[in-house]
Amino acid sequence: MKKYVILIALSLLASGFVRAHTVADSVGVEKKDGKRFILHRVDEGQTLFAIARRYSSSVNAIKAANPELGSTVRYAQIVRIPIPDGALSRKAAKAMDKAIKKEEKQKEKEQESKTRSESVAKTTEKKPEKDARKSSDPGKAGIHVVEPGQTLYSLAVRYNVSQSDLRKWNSLSGNNVLIGQALIVTEKAYQARTPSGPIATTPVKTPAPAHPDTPARMAPKTERPPVQKKAEEPVSPKPEPTAPRIEPSNPAKSDNVAPAKPEEVVEEPRPGNDAPMPTRGRRIATSGVAEMIDGDASGKYLALHRTAPIGTLVQVRNEFNNQSLWVKVIGRLPNTGVNDKILIKLSSQAFAKLSPSDRRFRAEVSYIAP
Repeated sequence: MKKYVILIALSLLASGFVRAHTVADSVGVEKKDGKRFILHRVDEGQTLFAIARRYSSSVNAIKAANPELGSTVRYAQIVRIPIPDGALSRKAAKAMDKAIKKEEKQKEKEQESKTRSESVAKTTEKKPEKDARKSSDPGKAGIHVVEPGQTLYSLAVRYNVSQSDLRKWNSLSGNNVLIGQALIVTEKAYQARTPSGPIATTPVKTPAPAHPDTPARMAPKTERPPVQKKAEEPVSPKPEPTAPRIEPSNPAKSDNVAPAKPEEVVEEPRPGNDAPMPTRGRRIATSGVAEMIDGDASGKYLALHRTAPIGTLVQVRNEFNNQSLWVKVIGRLPNTGVNDKILIKLSSQAFAKLSPSDRRFRAEVSYIAP
């Protein structure tokens, strides 16, 4: 920036607009409403008349360019000095415009950096408060609030538990969950929220004592211990011919073989659900920016992808909130300058499910190569 100011000042020096010692006071240049200005920093003890004389301008012209000025100026104040039309050479005018654009870009970068730093600072401040509230209640450590697009299966995979445990811990009759529903997702949280009760025991029946007036024949009979009966049986009894023993033909019903547990049905990928990625085939995964297809009103889960074959089901995961779902590729993403940094475009229905608040997000796109 200083290089351009010196170049402009030299051009103005040749035209008689500035004096030789003005360069040190000029801190920049500005273009507003089609007019160019030199930005001057007021020296100690400097007056508005002295500034006008230094730049071969007038007090009225400087006041017109600085409506907020009064009759006096203060130390270190920045004052716009208007440059008369024709005072700049063509080369100096181009250099000044280039310097102005460079300064505007630098200010935009500084503003973005400042905004990003403030956002990080706010997030850092809120996190300890959130952790403190979470740690105050032991049961809340294992509680999950259902978000859009989540299913009982996806929560089971996320917390490394089974769907049957989730149904048991939350008294669910099926696999359906509601958005905003609070679910217990850990054994520890379930035990913390389940009251401990007395252990159920089976009562032992004891024979009632005989009443003195009861006849002897009415007294309850005392059963013999089964040990005496077993002692009388032979070591290797032979089966009776009238009731031969038939071996079970079904191994699952044998006394030595435990019955097989029913296997859980794995959900297959289809547009709109968040089934797991199939293990067969070669998985291709890329990361990039996801946007919404302009003007889409299909109400389906569709996508435009840069390289995936048309008709392929691809899994899109929002890297910020970890939400994922399957969409169907219906066309190629146009290879234009606008789409240089875009990996995939989603239909409005799919985009609202993955990112209901943002207009774009960082996504991981995966699919199985044919």
